[in-house]
Amino acid sequence: MNDLKEIYDRMRTKRDEKKKVNEVFRDVLAQSTPYQEVLDELKAVKIKKVQIETELRGQFSQEMEQLERLTLDLKTDAEMLSDMALTKLMKGETIEIVDENDTKFEPVFKVTFKKAL
Repeated sequence: MNDLKEIYDRMRTKRDEKKKVNEVFRDVLAQSTPYQEVLDELKAVKIKKVQIETELRGQFSQEMEQLERLTLDLKTDAEMLSDMALTKLMKGETIEIVDENDTKFEPVFKVTFKKAL
């Protein structure tokens, strides 16, 4: 258990150091006049881009609704696939998916830690 804490502490120290270096770099960028001018130009172009996208989306409202439905369906199916794979893993079953090209897919599980409440 101490090994986990040592690694966690080392990661936290490196995250803090990375954060400090990023803050220094952000300060340098904030003081750079050419950089600020480019940011202003970028904002103007982004606004124009959003206006064009909004106009075009209005013209293709049916397709946009279909896109939203498909996105939601994909998210729901991904959750269901994950839940089913985890259930099979807990039962000790082999988990593998083979697509139409005989490509095999295996699940990848990731463990993260969050602050306990």
